[in-house]
Amino acid sequence: MRGLAEFIMRGRWQALAVAVLGSVLVIAAPMSAAAIALVTMAQGMRNGTWVALWALLPALLLGWVSGDYGTGFLLLSVYVGAVVLAQTLSLSLALIAIIPVSAVGGFVLLTFNTAFLEAMLSMLDAWIAALQSESPETGDSLSALRPTANQVAGLMATGNAFLASLSLLLGRYWQSALFKPGAFGEEFRALKLPGALTALLVLVAMAGALSGSETAAWSALAGIPVTLAGFGLFHHIAKRQQLGGTFLTIGYVLWVIVDGLKVGVLLAVLLDAFLDLGRRVKPK
Repeated sequence: MRGLAEFIMRGRWQALAVAVLGSVLVIAAPMSAAAIALVTMAQGMRNGTWVALWALLPALLLGWVSGDYGTGFLLLSVYVGAVVLAQTLSLSLALIAIIPVSAVGGFVLLTFNTAFLEAMLSMLDAWIAALQSESPETGDSLSALRPTANQVAGLMATGNAFLASLSLLLGRYWQSALFKPGAFGEEFRALKLPGALTALLVLVAMAGALSGSETAAWSALAGIPVTLAGFGLFHHIAKRQQLGGTFLTIGYVLWVIVDGLKVGVLLAVLLDAFLDLGRRVKPK
């Protein structure tokens, strides 16, 4: 990872090579986005904008051909987050800035590119039909859970926001590794959202989850920066208590497989925003 970051920072064309590679190969898109974030934060908005624009061109061209503009919105979301971080030096504001860009991307997809959504749903229907022929009970269960085009757009917007946030964090980690080792860990463990904004984001996420799956797909966007702040709090407590990497690994695995923990993380961040509970944990 450090070697890739050093290659990106060697010059404008090296950075562009990595950025364009990710815009062409979907699997490498997060790396491309992280490269844009690194250049924007380390070399300024002018160089970052140059790299971002040239990387967006092939991504938009492929989107015009295939109908999938996901990579383009990923690159744009990370670029916006990196600009905010470079200008404000606030990781929390940078993560929050990604949310409206991702939401706009989802609405654009739903409004102007329904053909792509319908194509995805057609592929899902074909897969469900194949399962029904082999196992009617399993197929019927999946058919009942079939999402609508609105839900798919919301899920794609949420997925974009989450992936963009991770790419921004990767770019910030690279910047720290190259210029100030250890700074990223301190910054991430100190990640904290403003109290009133935390309450609003948690309220939106919880209300959407309780109101039904149509709304939940979109309201999950509000929970992403709160969740990442929860991860920062988790790392802070682990550091203070000297719990080690195994504890963190188990915690992340449980968060993935236990839905109740996702809600628990949101509530923990909400309490911490007002009561500073995590920072009161005494070091071991």
